[in-house]
Amino acid sequence: MPAGRPTIYTKELAERICELVATHTIGIKALCKMYDDLPDQHTIKQWRQKNLEFSTLYDIAKQFQAQLLVEECEDLIPLDIKTYFDDAGNERYDPVSATLIKEKIAHRRWMAARLAPKVYGDRQTIEQTVTVKHEDALKELE
Repeated sequence: MPAGRPTIYTKELAERICELVATHTIGIKALCKMYDDLPDQHTIKQWRQKNLEFSTLYDIAKQFQAQLLVEECEDLIPLDIKTYFDDAGNERYDPVSATLIKEKIAHRRWMAARLAPKVYGDRQTIEQTVTVKHEDALKELE
């Protein structure tokens, strides 16, 4: 039997893909390269288009991925900022290192807002429910 990537959709494979998406901060292209048991990224994109159940599971996995991206922001700051000592012996932050961290965080926030806009998006939505009884409306007309 020839070895290769699976191309037949199964619920188990769909759940595995979604589990990997939900537990990694990398995209589907990188995941497919990392895990040989996954189908090609184009196959997964077709499944998302054609299979409502898989599309829903995948969207939920992406929301979890958004949470991971946001959590990573907290981990970036103390580890990656480089410091140096100036001529007076004062410890200073390296501006290039700090800018790089700032950009990494901005990118993760942007990704999180796209993956889970209701939670991390910039737009604010206000929902309001109004209940009107017919009797009350008729009394106002009198």
